[in-house]
Amino acid sequence: MNNIAILHVENTDNLIDFATFLVNNGWTLVSANKTEELLKKQKLPVIHEPALSENNIQITDSSTLIRQILLSRLPDSDDYLRQNESTHTNIQIICMNIKPLLKVPTSSNIQKQQEAIPPTNYYISTVLRNSFINYRNLLILTDPDDYKEAMIQLRTDNVRDDFRLYLAAKCLNLISAYDSGISDSLLYNSIEKKDFLNYLMFPYKKENIIKTGINETQKACIYRFPLDSDEANLFSKLHLRDFDFNTICDISLGWELISSLYETLRNQLSVKSTNSDGYDFTTQFTPLTGTVFTAAIKLRCIVGSSLSSNVLDSFKKTYTYDRENITNVTLACSAVIDEAAAQEIVKCDFLAIVAPGFTDEAKVILAENKNIRLIPIEKITRHHFDIQLINGGLLAQSCDTTLFEHWYVKTRNRPSQNKTDQMAFGMLLASKARSHCAVLLNNNSIVGIAQGASSPNMALELVLYEAKRHKTRNDPDSPDKVADVLICDTAFTFCEIVKDIIENGVSAIIQTGPANNDEEFIQYCNDNDVVLIYTGTTHISF
Repeated sequence: MNNIAILHVENTDNLIDFATFLVNNGWTLVSANKTEELLKKQKLPVIHEPALSENNIQITDSSTLIRQILLSRLPDSDDYLRQNESTHTNIQIICMNIKPLLKVPTSSNIQKQQEAIPPTNYYISTVLRNSFINYRNLLILTDPDDYKEAMIQLRTDNVRDDFRLYLAAKCLNLISAYDSGISDSLLYNSIEKKDFLNYLMFPYKKENIIKTGINETQKACIYRFPLDSDEANLFSKLHLRDFDFNTICDISLGWELISSLYETLRNQLSVKSTNSDGYDFTTQFTPLTGTVFTAAIKLRCIVGSSLSSNVLDSFKKTYTYDRENITNVTLACSAVIDEAAAQEIVKCDFLAIVAPGFTDEAKVILAENKNIRLIPIEKITRHHFDIQLINGGLLAQSCDTTLFEHWYVKTRNRPSQNKTDQMAFGMLLASKARSHCAVLLNNNSIVGIAQGASSPNMALELVLYEAKRHKTRNDPDSPDKVADVLICDTAFTFCEIVKDIIENGVSAIIQTGPANNDEEFIQYCNDNDVVLIYTGTTHISF
């Protein structure tokens, strides 16, 4: 009796070579659905198995196949010799796989949600579960990357026990990911949805091994969030083997900044506010239509950023921040890179340019710099958790997506519309920077940024130093003013460094508040025509 191999796969990589090998070595192939059609197109003999058919409702078919799998034994086993022809099945290979997915319902109707997420291939996972029970007598192949080694061991008639165990473990890994995808899909918009599930098991899929980790001695791999639509995945169509860990992180943060700016300020065009005299009003933000946002990223730190009316101007204001001291930067831009911008960008030391697209002229120009990688992406996967690994587990929290809940204008004057918009822009930058963070903006461009400081007041000292250095380097002949607006991601107290910042031109300050010496702080701002706003909302990040 010929050995039997059951083939039923969604990932068809390497399948034809493996199936051809089996047929040439006398194996009988059993299949159904698209796998069966593919094998027949290649002129490979295959037997139809009803139990594997899509929408199979014949429980007897499935139970019969599962029983055959459970009873299969290796030819040299004692059980095999004791079996008679009526019970002996000779199934030796289970080559099956399914693609775990997270399907996000688009309807608020629960019935429609459930109908949109049918476990159409759940019977396949059932077959795989039962195959695992008998893994000592089966070769369970769920990953096309394992076909080559399987063929080598089969050709030499020496299939090792540790190889069978390794494949069985990968089988369970796939099943758990598949079940997780179904569970998370159903729970995603459930009426009974909780902030945190009992088990955090999103089925991330290994995309590929990348060049190095943060340091060259570390190994790294990228896992992709398996949404139903690949278009929403940041790296779904990118080849990342030549990227290192740091560059991929910078690319991701750069586009997250771009996406967050438009998503946050599109959803929050205004914020409820209160005057110093208790009068309530609404602060309006200017819509971002027609503006171009660029950001420069290095080692997951923002090293420059600007809002402007066109790509070239936005880039110039971004990259003049500290071009002499910062190299190997990732640039993110909210608009298509055009020829004028490309002519300036190509002169600079960039590793990657992230943008919705590039004109043909820009591609030709940027190709002159062989070190620059062009990353055209339009969408980003929005996760619901920030996760930090700790010893023995992990911490999870909901993402920081609320820029402001309320503005408390502590001084007599309100900010102008220009400063209002700069405060919103600056706070978004601060929310994505490492805390403690302080940002100085001038005309919607970073002129100083301090990140990862040990305290808010230390961040203020660092940001003023950076702003003065920036001014000396780029605009030494201009008046003494270094910045328009100061933004801090948490509360800071009134001190001498705050006076220095105000004396250097800052006329609007926004921070979490309150300060220990509020009355003195507010009085000083009033005396110097500085607007002071508290938000009550921190944006601490790591």
